Amino acid sequence: MKLSYPDIQLIRPPAVESFRFATTSITLPIGIAYISSSLKKHGFKVEILDAVGEAPKNKNGYYKGYLVGLDLKEMVEKINPNAKCVGISVIFTHEWPAVVKLVSLIKKKFSNMPIILGGEHISAMPEFSLISSSADYIVMGEGEETIIELIKAIKNKETSQKIKGIGYKINNKVFINSRRNRRQSIDKISYPDWDSFNVKGYHENRFVGGMYSNNLTIPILATRGCPYQCTYCSAPNMWLPLWIPRDPILVVDEIEYYVKKFGARNFPFQDLTAIIKRDWIKSFCEELIKRKLDITWQLPTGTRSEAIDNEIAYLIKKSGMTSMAYAPESGSEETRKYIKKKMKTDRLFNSIDAAAQADLNVAVFLVIGFPHDLPKHLKENKNFVERLAKHGVTDLSVGFYMALPGTELFHSLYDSNKIKLDINYFKHILDSLALFPSQRYCFAISCISLFLWKLEFYLKFYKSKKSANGKSSLLSSIKIALKGLFSSRGHESKLQTAFHNAYISLVDTMKSKRKRWISKKEELNLFKEWDNIYRHIRKEKLSKGVAKVSPEDTRDLHKSNVINQVQKEHKTTRSMSTNFY
Repeated sequence: MKLSYPDIQLIRPPAVESFRFATTSITLPIGIAYISSSLKKHGFKVEILDAVGEAPKNKNGYYKGYLVGLDLKEMVEKINPNAKCVGISVIFTHEWPAVVKLVSLIKKKFSNMPIILGGEHISAMPEFSLISSSADYIVMGEGEETIIELIKAIKNKETSQKIKGIGYKINNKVFINSRRNRRQSIDKISYPDWDSFNVKGYHENRFVGGMYSNNLTIPILATRGCPYQCTYCSAPNMWLPLWIPRDPILVVDEIEYYVKKFGARNFPFQDLTAIIKRDWIKSFCEELIKRKLDITWQLPTGTRSEAIDNEIAYLIKKSGMTSMAYAPESGSEETRKYIKKKMKTDRLFNSIDAAAQADLNVAVFLVIGFPHDLPKHLKENKNFVERLAKHGVTDLSVGFYMALPGTELFHSLYDSNKIKLDINYFKHILDSLALFPSQRYCFAISCISLFLWKLEFYLKFYKSKKSANGKSSLLSSIKIALKGLFSSRGHESKLQTAFHNAYISLVDTMKSKRKRWISKKEELNLFKEWDNIYRHIRKEKLSKGVAKVSPEDTRDLHKSNVINQVQKEHKTTRSMSTNFY
């Protein structure tokens, strides 16, 4: 048997699921697929260990919900002992507890193997990620260039202390280097390394990341970043307010490549904000139409409305778009002002009208339970959702506010002692699309009231929709949803996918309770010191001027530009002792 000696083994840890009513799902890991292709392009030997791809049917009870994929101990046994280092992707905060445990198990078996962590959660909490885990390095922001320099240094046993975009440990200190500038030439980035992943297996298990299609699905990125500063979003910290699009013709080239190589026919775009420039989307759609690729594509994460008029909506439909979404977040003008949601109501409805006339499947995302929310703000959503239905919106998604780390709202809540990084905090991150919230940060509205508001919005929306015969479509919507519950055919509505996901996640939640990822005692101990660690980090950063105290009243956040503060933190090289821990 020939031994392999990879320069790095990249790991996608088990995915986290919980009972929820939503179209979002586990999807192919586009982040580490990009990292893998970048490394291979520069001559490094890479092996992939994808917990989900190798065991998509395996479920283990988690602190909230369940883990999907290989058991953590199984993962450690599958790590190549000859690998020079291990890299683990951590996109979501709710994955962090499992990654901390996985890292400790790897270190127990391979004490000298360097472990690198990267992903959006790591970029949001760099010091915390190093101190609360046994990892050796972190990569912040875009990783394709940073990882090349870091692996080269590890491989050649050179110093990594001057590499931009990393953090590391030496003895009892953590060091955070300044961030690397955003990459401008994103058209030169290699396609994701999908050859190293079980693309077909993800599709067969309906892990498509959007409305279900019976066509083979591969996620894609056409742009990077977002030009806005929404206070609830981690994008300003991860990307800065910089939206960089790829050449639309080259994006179609990539789609055509996947059609020919994998037989893929469905492409959910995982962009933060894909449609901003009218000329861009027009060129993209016209090129798709011209090539007659016979594909479908989706925008499951939401997009802006400004660029979509009658002409663009028609082109979007003709080019194969099956599902898109707008994310106004609230029907309250005051709420949108407080969260820095730069969206005009009249422009949104003009865009919705254009989409409806083109017979596009359109969903709208709302969020309730923002810290400033009062009953009067939620009441404003009642007329808003009714109006959405009457203007032809297909489906509605109502989520609960999540206090994501690295966001303006998180810092405001944390600095005013309204957040504690305990097990309840990490649980609430998984509650956004649940039916009932486990925790709230709007102190004027109870959890029960939030649930009732959510229920009322759904009922009002689907009652207000009109069917072909002019009658209320609540009953017909339920029939359509149930029709798609067990069907193997592609879905016609996000509601069908949401019903299917709710059913599957409920069943899997119940089944997974029989098999826990770790003991209850160990689980509680895992979270025990995390708030103390983060509070110490926050105090250190405030005392050194790296960060500044956020206003206690979250309604004041919209008055300032956060980017100056974010840039200051990104450009500051700093160190911190871990002796307090």
